[in-house]
Amino acid sequence: SVAESEEEGEKGEKKGKRKKRNKKKRKVKDNDSESKEDVADDNVEDMQDDIENMEQDNKEEVKLGEDELYAWLELRLHPLLIKAMHRLGFNEPTPIQKACIPAGAHQGKDVIGAAETGSGKTLAFGLPILQRLLEEREKTTRLHVEDEKAAEGSSTGGPLRALILTPTRELAKQVCDHLKEAAKFLGIHVVPIVGGLSMEKQERLLKKKPEIVVGTPGRLWELMSSGNQHLVELHSLSFFVLDEADRMIERGHFKEVQSIIEMLPLSNSSDEQTVKATSSCETVANLQIKKRQTFVFSATLALSANFRKKLKRGLSTSKTATADDLSSIEALSKQAGMKPNAEIVDLTNASILPEKLEESFIECSDDDKDANLYYILSVHGQGRTIVFCTSISALRHISSLLRTLGINVLTNHAQMQQRARMKAVDRFREGENSVLVATDGFARGMDFDNVRTVIHYQLPHSSDVYIHRSGRTARKSLTGCSIALISPADKAKFYSLCKSFSKV
Repeated sequence: SVAESEEEGEKGEKKGKRKKRNKKKRKVKDNDSESKEDVADDNVEDMQDDIENMEQDNKEEVKLGEDELYAWLELRLHPLLIKAMHRLGFNEPTPIQKACIPAGAHQGKDVIGAAETGSGKTLAFGLPILQRLLEEREKTTRLHVEDEKAAEGSSTGGPLRALILTPTRELAKQVCDHLKEAAKFLGIHVVPIVGGLSMEKQERLLKKKPEIVVGTPGRLWELMSSGNQHLVELHSLSFFVLDEADRMIERGHFKEVQSIIEMLPLSNSSDEQTVKATSSCETVANLQIKKRQTFVFSATLALSANFRKKLKRGLSTSKTATADDLSSIEALSKQAGMKPNAEIVDLTNASILPEKLEESFIECSDDDKDANLYYILSVHGQGRTIVFCTSISALRHISSLLRTLGINVLTNHAQMQQRARMKAVDRFREGENSVLVATDGFARGMDFDNVRTVIHYQLPHSSDVYIHRSGRTARKSLTGCSIALISPADKAKFYSLCKSFSKV
């Protein structure tokens, strides 16, 4: 084509220039009488060559992105974020990301989102956060506000801009890892703050002033109540995220979450109040921070019909107002100051189970459960497998038995030290055919590639837990299998479970 021939012509012309420069350099070497100024000119020309090569590489990369990442381009994301998605192998956004990113990144709306597990909820709130931070940084540069400080911002961090709460340590680490990967070359720092690890080490991390903190309510509140400067100075906080919000209540974190919310500045405070509050503190390069955005995400969503009206009433009342008639998500959303025009995205279906999940069960006596479990792992053990128990004693029994029978299993339960739990998670991710025996605390939010099978050695106590257990497989539109071992004592519970999913 004409465009291609022109492009080839440009390349040839640049090559010709480079050859001339190289000849000139050889002459300088051969002739000592040549001036040093000529050598300096050559160095400048070499630098121009390098710049030209980089520009050519960037042009080719942009062309590749336009072809392969059209769906991301439609969301009007920053080019650096689109490049990050390409690097991570995400060729198109998931449905929850398509629904949430425009509202969160471009309209500045609060978002309540619900979708099945493995649907990409982390980037549904993570990308809008990174988008706005990049836009604000560029605006700062354009306005030439505190030039040197703005230039150093990417390496030294700054005030806290986003606070993300998750119910478990493992989920906090996972969310943190996802965001770190997306922000790898953006100069935006993300750190995890969770219990079970050295508080001194986490305080050192906070001294570096990361823009984004992902943590569990217990440890975050512990550091906030002790007066940690980075977590207490929230005048520049632009994003507050509750991930797996309903789980936050189930795990008894409501009081801690409520205490953290009470520390947040009022998002509708006047400019005068903001100036007074921040006069002695570091601010984001004199840019006016937009009102705080709130993101609330979960795998399930049950909002009352007049939820928006309740949010309107909530804005005129105290953040600590009780909400006896609200569900857990509604209570937390209202207390966090969510605005009435919030975008509500509910992509859950009636069953909430992954679309490509194949469910089956094996009826057997309690004594035969071990033999059936061993058979499944031995014969159908391709891909990663998670075995769920309701009790730690059952977990210890089957993990000991399976190791004796030559199956190297990993374990994860609440009584293990945090380092051991995180090590087990990492080892499970590394092995293509790993087997993990876990209790129900592990069933929520954890995202693993290629979990082929989930086995319910003991039935869960509720349909909600069954959903989250089974949701560890068949993620990201892949196939997966969920197998329940049913003893005579389990039959009534199993019937009730099937009834809740309209399977009987």
